[in-house]
Amino acid sequence: MSVMDDVGIMVEMRYEQLNMPQLVSKLLAECSAITDYRVLRDSLPRRLAHLLKCRAVLLYQKVEETLQFVAGVYDDKSGWSAALLSVVHINPVPLMSDVVEARAFTTRSPVCVPAKAPTLIAVPLIYRQRAIGVLVAIRSDDGTCGAVPYWKEHDVQVVEGMADIAALLLENTRLLERDKERIHELSLLNSVSSQLNQALYDAEHVHSIIVHCVRETTGVDLCDLLEQTPSIASSKIPPWISPALRNQLFTHFHQQSSSLPLLIDCSSTSEQLQDYVAHLPSDIKTFFAVPLLRPQQSKKQTVMRGVRSNKTAEQRVSGIVVGAYYKTSRLRREEIALLQVISSQAGAALENSRLIADVTEARNEARKLLRRVLADQRLKELVFESISSGLITIDMRGRITTFNHAASAILGYEAREVVGRSLYTLLTTSPGGTTIQEPEIHTFSSASSLRPMSLRTPLNTMQHGTLVTQNRKGHEVFLEVDVLPLCDERSNQVGAVVTCTDMTSMRRLEEEKRRLDRLASLGEMAANVAHEVRNPLASIKVSIQMLMDDLTEELSGQEEQKSREQCEGQGQQSEKHTWVQESTSVILKEVERLDVIVRDLLLFARPRQLHRTSCSLVALSDHVLHLLQPQCVDGQVTVCRNYHATSPVLVDAGQIEQVLFNLFTNALQAMPEGGILTISSHITETPLLHETQRIQAISDDSEVTQWLELRISDTGVGIAEEQLEHIFQPFFTTKAHGIGLGLSITRRLVEDHGGSLRAESRLGYGTTITLRLPIYQEQEEDDIVGSRFID
Repeated sequence: MSVMDDVGIMVEMRYEQLNMPQLVSKLLAECSAITDYRVLRDSLPRRLAHLLKCRAVLLYQKVEETLQFVAGVYDDKSGWSAALLSVVHINPVPLMSDVVEARAFTTRSPVCVPAKAPTLIAVPLIYRQRAIGVLVAIRSDDGTCGAVPYWKEHDVQVVEGMADIAALLLENTRLLERDKERIHELSLLNSVSSQLNQALYDAEHVHSIIVHCVRETTGVDLCDLLEQTPSIASSKIPPWISPALRNQLFTHFHQQSSSLPLLIDCSSTSEQLQDYVAHLPSDIKTFFAVPLLRPQQSKKQTVMRGVRSNKTAEQRVSGIVVGAYYKTSRLRREEIALLQVISSQAGAALENSRLIADVTEARNEARKLLRRVLADQRLKELVFESISSGLITIDMRGRITTFNHAASAILGYEAREVVGRSLYTLLTTSPGGTTIQEPEIHTFSSASSLRPMSLRTPLNTMQHGTLVTQNRKGHEVFLEVDVLPLCDERSNQVGAVVTCTDMTSMRRLEEEKRRLDRLASLGEMAANVAHEVRNPLASIKVSIQMLMDDLTEELSGQEEQKSREQCEGQGQQSEKHTWVQESTSVILKEVERLDVIVRDLLLFARPRQLHRTSCSLVALSDHVLHLLQPQCVDGQVTVCRNYHATSPVLVDAGQIEQVLFNLFTNALQAMPEGGILTISSHITETPLLHETQRIQAISDDSEVTQWLELRISDTGVGIAEEQLEHIFQPFFTTKAHGIGLGLSITRRLVEDHGGSLRAESRLGYGTTITLRLPIYQEQEEDDIVGSRFID
């Protein structure tokens, strides 16, 4: 055994060995609470030097392809001491060099210098199988550190283990710090996003939020937002940004197409930066610009033998956030990261705000256009529905597409019932109900022959005709039909427009006019005939009466000699005189009946003047019933009076008595086997029962608001429905005797008084006649009483 071996044994016996578990516990206890990466990195060498009992501990960090010194301690002295500088590689150490630190990093194992009794150990810092740096521990041979002056084999393992713990602490702290930065960025991102989302509908508010966030993040003296397409609210360029600088900035970022900010130190001598500095105010020392980008998808690229979607995210600058300091300053890495976060959100917010503004404007324009279209459509619908003629449009197959209100009123069908149906099945000819053949519309000519009207009519031409069809209730309808072609904007025929005018009322009025003309002619003739017949009838009546008087005197004289005369010839002469007397009575009755007929004809043809007086209709009714009392008794008819509140009326008493006499007489004749005659009265405020009835003999200024209604009901045989509408027509009768003028004259007299008559009947259940007369006010009575009215 040599002397040196003996010395080594004595040194090992004097110094304690490093206890790995204790060292790890102490290191974790001292460093686990440190959350700041720089603080941990700067304090870790001193703590390791104390625990490993060595003079110096150095930390190198991998930066790209080099190792750079980041922290160290020598003899527990802080700062860059001369002793520290003597053992530290100030310049970056290439990883591929032969330096101890580089060899330890590349080999992933400790390197000891010298090989025997080493005083320096370089150990790689490995975290999850990844080398992040190198730890160097140095001992001295003078023994001042209280440990063995060189590293033993056991110590090398301890240093390697402590290096792993140091790498774990450094990386965990760095990751924690990075997570905190991410959390802060996310918090900022969430706050900015929330504020921007709430202000998307206000471009000016979005602008102010972006500027405010940048000011809070960087603490700049000047800050503003430049937009690529300025809105009206932010169209002014900041006074400290010239138009030339603005154009330069947008050109720069359009060419750059990245989110990297532009940082300018105004004291820089770079020629490229001097172009920007020249446009800045002289008191600005530091300037930065951050682009606001929005992604834009490129067009799909098509290749042969298939289509390949190549969606590259091109960036387009929507705005630039600019800031300036009045003093020289540098943006920290965290501030730059936050600015990029803000810029990403601000770019999207600006784009969304612009899109919302465009969409809002487009929506408002669309609403205006829609309102205008709806107003035009509503106007067209109103015009379409307000046309008095029926308007129907059909397609090329003859199917109904539109059906206006007038057409519904004419034909009796609702639009929803006929839209989609064929027009040719809707319109049927009358009589017989034959369906109009498709695809032609037939019209009746005056000779009742069919003339075809084709659907495919030439442009700008119209076909006209008359159609006799049936409505929904089966009633006959006369229509004047016009068919026009319906064309689109290209002048292509897409259907036809059918205009139909209801001529039924006109036809009925024409028929009524012809009937009235015939009645007028007949009445005039009847008046002339009655006038010519009345004088001979009067002579015949007088002569018959004189003859009857003579026969009566002669018979009275013969009765005195009756007792004396016993011969047969005288008896035969008396019977002859009796027969002559009876025949004369029959002739006289028939002459009187002819006189009544002549009087009715004259009254129908030439109505009398009205002499109005205020009287009670109930009193007139009772008076006529009193006159007819014998007939009621003979016919076993019971009269039931049911008079409610009444009011005096202005009427011609004689004519109204004749009206009541005719109505009561008809009711009695309708009950040959007896029955009940009911007369009731009440006041009503409803208008006239028939639209064709007018209040005559009253000035247009008079307004009738109340009516006196007298209802005459019998329990007779009733009137058939097909006869009911004809009972008031002249010369219509169902009786064996009479010429049918009674009810016609009665209705004429009532209408002369401004009233109306209505008949209701059911065969086998009796008839009810309603007489309605107007009730006038006192002032109107004074005006009407002093007047004479002639129809």
